[in-house]
This record gives sequence, structure tokens and C-alpha cells, in this order.
Amino acid sequence: MILMPICAFVLPTLIPWYFWSENLMTSWYLCLFRYAWSLHSTWLVNSAAHIWGMKPYDKYMSPTENKLVSALAIGEGWHNYHHVFPWDYKAGELGFHGYNITAGTIDVFARIGWAWDLKTVSTDMIRRRAARTGDGSKSYEDVVQSIVHTDDSQDMLWGWGDEDMDKEQMRRVREFNKLRDD
Repeated sequence: MILMPICAFVLPTLIPWYFWSENLMTSWYLCLFRYAWSLHSTWLVNSAAHIWGMKPYDKYMSPTENKLVSALAIGEGWHNYHHVFPWDYKAGELGFHGYNITAGTIDVFARIGWAWDLKTVSTDMIRRRAARTGDGSKSYEDVVQSIVHTDDSQDMLWGWGDEDMDKEQMRRVREFNKLRDD
């Protein structure tokens, strides 16, 4: 209970004041602004990203892809992808680190051995799902022609190893920095 106030308020206020001779009140108010900004950006994920945006992976779910929310929440606005593929550590198709700092941080930790068994969705699985249940906002026309259409309820997975996840889907998943063989 003591660590949060120290890390969120005390240190961000005192460090600029002590090391850079910032006015203490300016430092305090900038700290409050930063905290309020991060809270509102986080809350946008579960509000705006459920209302406005595209649904390229599953048009039957309420979460959307929202670029503004992703920019404000540092990569966490790819909500439709996250709900369709909840076991993907990147939480978004765009894993490049300019728009997804969270994935970049996890990648750094994987390189130094602090994160392992990272699972991500193959490009083929993304394209097949977008073609089958997406709203058409992703242009995968070349894939649409080769897809065998199936019942939409077959791909409603809630996590890695879900009883509805078949061996073919598990085979198409890409794993990084594997710690152990399953």
C-alpha cells in the first residue's frame, strides 16, 4: 500500500525538484497531470475502444480497434484483436514498438531471459479470422477466396488451451523464447 504513492507521487515530484531545481508546486501539478492522463487513457480502452472503431477480426463482439486510444494508452487500443486472440502477448496485430510499447518492453525482457513462452498469432491465422468474421475493414481479398467458410462459433476462444482450440490452431501459433517443451 505504501509503494504506489511513493512511485506514483512522491518520487515523480521530488526528483525534478531536487535534481533539476524545478519549482516544487510545478513538479507536483505535473505529477498529478501525468497520473490523471494515464488513468483516463487506461479507462478509454474499456469505454471508447468498445464504442468507436473498426472490428476487423470479429464484427460480432463489442470491442473495436481505435487508433486514438492506442496512441493515448501506448499500444493498448487494439481491443478487437485482444478479445479475439487473448493469449497473444502483444495484445495487437501491430507488434512494432512505435505503437505498442508494452510489446516492446516484453520483447526486451524476453531477450534478457525474464520473459518466456511468449505466444503470438501467425499471420495466416489473423488473415483467416479477419476474412471469416471481420467487418471487412481489413483488406485480405486474396485470402477470402481461399477460405473454407465454417460456423462462426467454432473460433470463439477464451484463452490458450481452450477446449475449443483445435490442434491445427495451436500448430499455427508462433512461440518465442520457449522455456520448456510441452
